[in-house]
Amino acid sequence: PVMTAPARRMNPKYLPLAATISLFMLMATLGSVSYTGFFSAQVFLNLFIDNSFLIIAAVGMTFVILAGGIDLSVGSVIALTTIVSASLVERHGWSPLVVIPLVLLMGTAFGAFMGVLIERFRLQPFIVTLAGMFMARGLCYLISIDSISIGNEAYSALAYHRVELAEGASISLGALVAVAC
Repeated sequence: PVMTAPARRMNPKYLPLAATISLFMLMATLGSVSYTGFFSAQVFLNLFIDNSFLIIAAVGMTFVILAGGIDLSVGSVIALTTIVSASLVERHGWSPLVVIPLVLLMGTAFGAFMGVLIERFRLQPFIVTLAGMFMARGLCYLISIDSISIGNEAYSALAYHRVELAEGASISLGALVAVAC
């Protein structure tokens, strides 16, 4: 009798990964056929530029999840720090040089306070961060129920400043922070 090698089958646990990679390849192929310059360096860098805030938040959340915790308050604390920043700069005329470090410190203190509650008093992270989420959302509503646009030139200069990497390819400061994270 002739011995044949056993058929190699993909482990079912890798099926979602294989489907994701296949869909990405299909979309990249369709994009390159449909749009000129789709595979340019700037299009790739625009992924970082447009999603830098999500990358930074995701890195922080990854550490929380890897440590076995959960934090439901991240989005609300981001909203709180941004509305405080917008309110102080646009409505009260504060300098961005004061406001930016202040709101970074405020967000850090908010998270540290929840961390102390969880660690020191052995409270459940789900409950503490859920309460933190509602508290941050409530504070946002106390400041303003409307959006506050930031028209300050310093914020615009920071947002639109680009660092040249190569000819015709540049990256924003926010994207550099995301890559550093």
